[in-house]
Amino acid sequence: MTRASVTTQAPAAAAAAASAAAAAVSFEPGLAGPFSLQVPTEKDPGIRFELERLLARARDIRPRLREAQAQTEIDGQYSQEVHEYFLKHGFYRMLQPKMFGGLELGVSAFYQVIAEIARGCPSTAWCLSLSVGHSLTLGSFFEERAQREVFGENGYMICPASGNGKNMTVERVDGGWEVSGFWRYCSGAPYSTHFMATAYLPGEEPGGPERRVWMILRREDYEVQDDWGRVIGMRGSGSNSIKAEKAFVPDYCISEENWTAATSGETVGSKLHNNPVYAGTFFGFAEGEVAATSVGLGYAAVDEFEKIIRNTRHPWIKDGAMRAEYEEWQRVLGMAISYVDAAQSILVNSSRLFEEYAARSVAGFEAFDESRSMRLNGVYFVAEELVFKAVDLMLHNAGSQNSADGAPLQRYFRDILTTRTRTDTFELFSVNTGTAHLQA
Repeated sequence: MTRASVTTQAPAAAAAAASAAAAAVSFEPGLAGPFSLQVPTEKDPGIRFELERLLARARDIRPRLREAQAQTEIDGQYSQEVHEYFLKHGFYRMLQPKMFGGLELGVSAFYQVIAEIARGCPSTAWCLSLSVGHSLTLGSFFEERAQREVFGENGYMICPASGNGKNMTVERVDGGWEVSGFWRYCSGAPYSTHFMATAYLPGEEPGGPERRVWMILRREDYEVQDDWGRVIGMRGSGSNSIKAEKAFVPDYCISEENWTAATSGETVGSKLHNNPVYAGTFFGFAEGEVAATSVGLGYAAVDEFEKIIRNTRHPWIKDGAMRAEYEEWQRVLGMAISYVDAAQSILVNSSRLFEEYAARSVAGFEAFDESRSMRLNGVYFVAEELVFKAVDLMLHNAGSQNSADGAPLQRYFRDILTTRTRTDTFELFSVNTGTAHLQA
């Protein structure tokens, strides 16, 4: 059903706007112009140089990522062409230590690049972020032999992780452990070189409490299952399940899980790489991977909404100008931009706090405690909430045709909705934030 036409007089600017309509049709927001690329604010000249290079390469591939969004959803993963592009330009080595051939960019720069990729395709960014991000985990908490072996095997690491193990068994064998199990939601699985699984090992003393650990499996020791793509959004994120049968994990590829919520002082990684970024907590970082993807998604949705209002006329004014000429849609665009800009500011500032907390912990000033970890975790969720508000507002005001299957704005809405339907939600983790704060 459509509303009857309203015979209100079109504004004087309508004629000029109509004459510019042809040019507007060919305009693709987000691919050119002063707002098509993030502005780096990193102070370190080496990091800034690499960040600017990667942001530029992310913008270069943006048209291809956008064109391939529908196919990426169908395939459940980004293409081999995109994988080779990421390899060529170093996207898989962003958080890898320089000692092992990485770029060692730091958390802030990493998030900014992920957001830039997500502006082209959120699913692709999710797949990239939640696998490459574990280079920080490996570089921080696993012993040197493991780092040397894993990073050195291919010159880079693509490594999903999952704590959702089912039917797991672990058996002590000479030099390590034999592991079997089934893990769901292993984002980054299709192109993975390794897999990080959480497991419980028997206590060191007979009858002692079990130890929760992270262990690294090589690609030859597990199978990626063809079971991804049936959820409402992020269907191209490569979040397949992984199955292992009697995989051997050497002792040096196991790390005790005592760094997820708090660290204090030097870690294996901060000493090995002389960089405190490898001494931060997992909870102070991990949700930021999703938030970075969400921020880029928000800018992609803003681009699409701008394209819509520049190229569609006012629905209720006969011979009216393009919607972009009217306050109703200018207001929505402005609010959406502000929501996403705020989310971006949260993301960058929080990532710099992560680096500062880690540096202060290594220097002995104060621990990177659970309260700090959970507060960072919480603000990443808030960034995602702001992006959801922006996309919901734009979809509400874009017209029903942009809610149809295949419409980019509908896809962005489904994707951001997926960030709100996971087990680890804002509401669940906020309890941890409040509790940790009261106990600090």
